[in-house]
Order: sequence, then C-alpha cells, then structure tokens
Amino acid sequence: MAIFKSEDRLVVAADTGPLLSVFQSNTMELLRRYFSCIFIVQSQLAEFQKHGAATEIQSLIDEGLVVVIKNLTDKEKSEAMEVARRIATEPSCRDPIVENHLPEAELLVVSQRLEIQCAGILLDERAARSVAENMGLNIGGFLGILGCAGLDGLLTKDEIRRLLQACQSLGTHYKSSLIEFVAQTYGR
Repeated sequence: MAIFKSEDRLVVAADTGPLLSVFQSNTMELLRRYFSCIFIVQSQLAEFQKHGAATEIQSLIDEGLVVVIKNLTDKEKSEAMEVARRIATEPSCRDPIVENHLPEAELLVVSQRLEIQCAGILLDERAARSVAENMGLNIGGFLGILGCAGLDGLLTKDEIRRLLQACQSLGTHYKSSLIEFVAQTYGR
C-alpha cells in the first residue's frame, strides 16, 4: 500500500502477477476504483497468454484502463537487461535465467519515463520488488489493493481471506499466514 491512498485514482505500471491475482479473484472493479491508467509492456502479453488470461487483459486494454507500451529505446533495452541481471541474482530469486526477468525489468525501466508520470508499480514478485526498492521506485501489489479496499470499508476480513485463498487455490504463492495477516489487518 506504499504507492497510493484510497482517495486517489493513480497512474501506475503493473507487472503480470498482481493483474493475474485480480483476474483470479474477479476484482477488476478495484482496478477501476483505484487507478486511472495502468501501463504494461508488450513482452508481458505472452505471460498473460501463458497463464490463460489473454482475454481478461485484452478486455482492460480495449476499455482503455490498461495501456501497452510497445517500443523501448535502445537505452531502455540496455537498462532493462541490466535490471533483469540484478533480479536474477537477487538471493530471493528462484529463476537465475536473466531473459526470464525481462518483462518486469522492462516495466521497471519504462515506468520511469517522465511522460508516463507513474505514481508507482504494482509488483508482487519478491526479487523484482527488492530491485525496484533499490532503484527508489514506489511499490504496491495486489495485497495493497485489497488492503486499501478493506480500509475503505469495501471488503471484510472474510472477503479478503476468501479472495486471497481463491488466488492461492489457482496457483498464486500466498502463504496462509500472509493471507491471515492481510485479512486481520485490513478487513473491516
């Protein structure tokens, strides 16, 4: 919840993970409530396809809530490769293959474009979050979105718990203790 306050509708960049959790939990209305524009990069589209969420992301693109950044400059590509290396070598990273981290690395790099004016990045993966924090970027994630919704009185403890358990049952790696913490801390 570091990147936004509940009364704001912000411009953010989003990694695949938080958006997949939104799709798994059927909470797209929370995206519309808290964000005016969500940027993703072209390379993420293959990840959404791989996870069976191509239709959902295309729907948000067609609606205009999600905007795909299709072209990176040569400088941004070079910076993204370096960021991907940093992610791959983070102690918490389970995948040492640098190229597998290019989508989130590209996102971290393009989110810093002045013309985009991102308030922050929705990012759930631990190693990428660590690198983003070291870059001085504002970070939030799916848990922060649910936390804001709870603090705004939109979600009860049981609803937060149920939404996160739904994601967990579909393969998202949320520990049960984390689910309980978020539910107890932020649910109404």
